[in-house]
Amino acid sequence: MSKAPVDIIKYIIHAEVEANGLIEKPDLIGAIFGQTEGLLGEDLDLRELQKSGRIGRIDAELKTKDGVTRAKIKIPSSLDMVETSIIAAGVETITRVGPCDAKFRIVKVEDVREDKRKAIVERARNILKTFMSSELPDVKEITEELREDVREEGIVKLKGLDAGPAVATSDNVIIVEGRADVLNLLRNGVKNAIAVGGIKIPPEIEAITRGKTVTAFVDGDRGGDLILKSLKNAGVYINYVARAPVGREVEGLTRKELIMALRKKRPADEVFSELSKEASGASRQRETRRTAPTKKATASEGKSVRRGSRSTTRDHRVGRREIQGRSQRTYDQRDKTRLHSRNRGSESSRPSQEELLLEKLSGLKKEALLLDENLKEIKRVPLENLKKTREVKKAVAVIVDDIINNDLLDLAKNSKYIVGITTAGDLRPPEGKSIVTKF
Repeated sequence: MSKAPVDIIKYIIHAEVEANGLIEKPDLIGAIFGQTEGLLGEDLDLRELQKSGRIGRIDAELKTKDGVTRAKIKIPSSLDMVETSIIAAGVETITRVGPCDAKFRIVKVEDVREDKRKAIVERARNILKTFMSSELPDVKEITEELREDVREEGIVKLKGLDAGPAVATSDNVIIVEGRADVLNLLRNGVKNAIAVGGIKIPPEIEAITRGKTVTAFVDGDRGGDLILKSLKNAGVYINYVARAPVGREVEGLTRKELIMALRKKRPADEVFSELSKEASGASRQRETRRTAPTKKATASEGKSVRRGSRSTTRDHRVGRREIQGRSQRTYDQRDKTRLHSRNRGSESSRPSQEELLLEKLSGLKKEALLLDENLKEIKRVPLENLKKTREVKKAVAVIVDDIINNDLLDLAKNSKYIVGITTAGDLRPPEGKSIVTKF
């Protein structure tokens, strides 16, 4: 007899049989086929249905005890629910198996697809939980990531420096400070910008710009002045200077602001002349401040208590000048001597904390150094990773080979000392924070 394919079985008819006598499995199967033959018409004849595969192989388990045989029967069906129920009802009409009287009873009609449904629902539930528990990216993040990828594709490396794709072929070159500035210019259609990477001007920049019209596009703060001076000291010839609005950075300008700043560029000679005049005026002011404490110290000779008080006052005054930014002053040997003189009252020749911090600054290269309360190193990280570093929150001193700006002050709000190359022009130092700079 044919057997219905397993994958098309829909229902299984479960029946029980009780016969008064000893019967065997062939007798039982024969009774089912024989006594239902012609009972339900040709369309539902069990033999024909089994040949076509719509009824599967009938299985039976028999047990005989005390002259009574009991059996459990399974009849697989691929018919629909109505036809399967009719077949089940027809089986219950059988009254004899071989020579013995028998009683058939349908226990249930099992829908085998229910187990599949349960498995599907359970699997779907697990998939949904996994899908919902995973972090779905924000639409803005996806958009920004795609935009950043597009921008990054436009940046090229020219002798190791980040640059726009038109720098090598253009007769006009714009020098900016960092990679973010190049990206902002690229986003707004300016493709001939190249980044120097800070105030330490790489020697390759002079060769790249040689014979071209060069415009230095700098930030509108103290850092912009330092970039210009560094370019001049490095021997880079500059034709024009463009500046961002006061207190603004090139990387944060809008398209309109970028265009306006480049239109307002000035001849470099005029800008450098103004910077020289400002430096001369600042130098005369420093000389006046430097001689004033000496006269007071002479007048108070022999009065150790008052001398100690004035020393503390001078320390406070120097610290206040450091917070405001010592414009144009180079940290040379005379500065070191003056720092030592502030500690003579304690009869100690050890270097001051400011000196120790500045010494650590000299060993950095585009890095940030985090120190604990004993000025011991906690961690050293590249500048671009500083914002992601958790140790900043517990650092007593934060030293950066960069310009100290308001963003750094916000990041190092828990630190007592913030040390850098110089300070931005719009710096807003909070109370109780010591800012130490090299220039």
